Amino acid sequence: MRIFIHGLKSLIRRPAKTFMLFIILFVVFNLIFTGFIIQNSIKESKTYIREQIGSAVEYKMDYTAAMNAVQGGASADQTRPPALSLQVAEKIATNKYVKSYFVTESANVNSDKITPAETQTTGGGFQRSFSDFTLTGSNTVEYRDFVMGNTKLVDGNMLSVDNLNNGDKVVLVSQELAQTNNLRIGDSISLSLASERMMGPQELNNTNSTASTTAYDYEIIGTYQALKDDFSVNTIFTSNNVIYSINGTSSSDDTNASIVYLLDSPSHVDVFKSEASPYLTSEYHILSSNDAEYESLTKPLDLISLIASMLIWIVFIAGAAIILAIVTIFVRDRKFEIGLLLSSGEGKAKIIAQFVFEILVIAVVAFTVSVASSNIASKQVSNWITGSELLSQTSIIGSTNNATIQNFQPGNFGRNTALIYGSVDMQNVADEFDVSLSGTVIGELLLASILLVLIGSSIPLFIIMRYKPKRILQDY
Repeated sequence: MRIFIHGLKSLIRRPAKTFMLFIILFVVFNLIFTGFIIQNSIKESKTYIREQIGSAVEYKMDYTAAMNAVQGGASADQTRPPALSLQVAEKIATNKYVKSYFVTESANVNSDKITPAETQTTGGGFQRSFSDFTLTGSNTVEYRDFVMGNTKLVDGNMLSVDNLNNGDKVVLVSQELAQTNNLRIGDSISLSLASERMMGPQELNNTNSTASTTAYDYEIIGTYQALKDDFSVNTIFTSNNVIYSINGTSSSDDTNASIVYLLDSPSHVDVFKSEASPYLTSEYHILSSNDAEYESLTKPLDLISLIASMLIWIVFIAGAAIILAIVTIFVRDRKFEIGLLLSSGEGKAKIIAQFVFEILVIAVVAFTVSVASSNIASKQVSNWITGSELLSQTSIIGSTNNATIQNFQPGNFGRNTALIYGSVDMQNVADEFDVSLSGTVIGELLLASILLVLIGSSIPLFIIMRYKPKRILQDY
């Protein structure tokens, strides 16, 4: 207790030096704290963006890699992507992070009995060039679009397990399509495979394909409502077995389906892709989680995070060096006091404890004031980040272009691939950019502060251990 009282008296007797050390710690802490707070806010914003994009991961063709290979001199045969494998899809689906997975087969179909509903958009942007309707199947009674909130059942029933397994010719149609053609539950519609359609990798690789253009009647068992403006209401839902029958690929492991995994959490996307990637059988197959849009949206945040990291380390090192110099001066100025204490029998450990106590008292005061002031400074930096970076025209255009490019890749025709992932409103990201201090951030700041003080004062305190009281008093 005596050394602590002596330490407080020592701080009071030397107000100028005490205040100087306080100012230095205050400035250093402020800069480091601001960097920590900004980094934590950026981390939370990136998590928010990832959550908005969603936890969907698609097993798909990497056409970009194939085109790059062709441009690099490879032949078309060498770079023709092999079809996706249903067996591989099932292996990937066993991953512990997969909540559900969907194999969505599709076929472009026409009809001479019904007409398509008029809409502002059609699936994939080019569907009407190949067919009037898209016949969409599923490997489960819970269709992907229903689970992801793109559509909902408004009348009738969903397909049963027996309907799916038996390949029963039953379908769900949209309200708009039903109204356009005065269709009701129990009515039949005639559909045939479009004679002019884009051949997918499955058909290109499968020479035994027996696709048929024969028209078949399908019973309407339910109607659905499209909940997203860009969902094509000319989509007709059925089972994958019906699609296999139309395309003539019932016994094939190869597939041209859209295969999507819904994970239990968006935070598991990266680790899932890392664990599942070894199952992929071709360099032209990938697990995509809308990375292009995520990277585009987070690119300005990554740059700011890098700058904040550099600021933290530069200030930390410089601050430790400054504290080292200041404490060294303090120790030398109090050399005589140390000699008296040592000669009176005071242990070196207690003297060191007193010096550490004095520095920590100043550091605690500087820490408390710095937490409040750095929070204010961080809010000013936050306003600059949200105004100049997150809401900048460049960032918004960049994210929009990336999403558009993905939808126009080969193999996406007739599919509304944009509906696999969620949309990100950068205004919401800016609104969610929170620089307020949390208990976790304060804990990190406290740990950094203690580490900084201990590093800065370690060498001068080590010098004390080498002092001999007789030699010190002789010097004076």
